[in-house]
Amino acid sequence: MKNKIYTLFLLCLCFCVGAIFSGGCSKNETPVAQIVTQPNAFRVIRQAENSGRIVLTYVFPVNSQRLENLGYNENEISVFKFCLTTYVNALAQANRQKQTEGSQVGGCDYFVDVDGIGFSIQFDNLDAQKKFFGVEDEETENSSARKESGFFIKKVSLSTTFPMSSVQSAQSFQAIFSMAVSSWCEAEQFGEDDRQAILSILDESVFIYDFASQSNVLKSDLMHQDETFSHNVFVKTLNDLEENNQITFWVSFANRPVWYGFALGFVGIGMLVAFLVLRKRKQK
Repeated sequence: MKNKIYTLFLLCLCFCVGAIFSGGCSKNETPVAQIVTQPNAFRVIRQAENSGRIVLTYVFPVNSQRLENLGYNENEISVFKFCLTTYVNALAQANRQKQTEGSQVGGCDYFVDVDGIGFSIQFDNLDAQKKFFGVEDEETENSSARKESGFFIKKVSLSTTFPMSSVQSAQSFQAIFSMAVSSWCEAEQFGEDDRQAILSILDESVFIYDFASQSNVLKSDLMHQDETFSHNVFVKTLNDLEENNQITFWVSFANRPVWYGFALGFVGIGMLVAFLVLRKRKQK
C-alpha cells in the first residue's frame, strides 16, 4: 500500500511538470527555411560572435526567377545584376567613407542562397558598431522595453525597433532596386510598360531582419539553427511597419524559488497523506 501511494505521488508530479512545459509548444505551419530564404526580400543580417566581433550584412534581391517569368532571358538578367551591383557598391562606398576605428566595410557579393546582391560591415566589438552609427548608450537603453511574465517558468521579453524602423526607411532600400531597374531599362531600351511591370515586384517584397548569435539564450517566434549560429528572424511588410515597427526577443528560465517551494510543499503533503493512511490502517 505504501509503495502504491508513493508511485501515485510521483506520477502526479510528473504529470504537472509535463503539463507546464508542454503548454508553450506550438506548431509553425510554414517551414522556417521557406520563410528565411524567400527571394523577394530586403535583408539586414547581424551575426554576433562570442569573441565580440559583429558582422552586419545588407542584401538586396535580384529576383531572377520573377524576371524570368516576365519573359527576360539569362543575358538580360545578367545585365540587371550588373546594374544592381553598381548601385549596391555605391552604397557600400558611401559607408566606407565614414569608417571609424574598429570597423571595416567590405565589397559587394552575390548571395546564391537568396539570389541577392549585398555587402557587409565588420565591427571589432559592440562599441565599434555604436561609434560607426553614432549611437549613445542612453539611446540604446531607451530603445528597448522589458516585460516579465510567467510563474513556474519566468519569461523576460525585450522589445526593440526593427532595423528598417519606418515605411520611409524601408522604401529607401527599395529605391536601390528601383534605380537599378531604371538603369537596366535604359541600357536595354525597354519601354515604360516593362519598367512598371518589373517595379510591380516590389508590391510583394518583404523586409527581413536576421539576428544571428553563437549563443542560443535569446528566443523569438521564428528561429532556426545552423552549424555556427542561432538565428532569430523577423519578417515585416510595408503595412506591418506602418502599424508596428517593434520586434520582440525573450529569455525563459525556471523560477527556482517557486519550484523549490512547490517541490517541498508537494513532498510534504504526499508524506502527510501517506502517514495518515498508514496510521488509519494500523489502527484498524
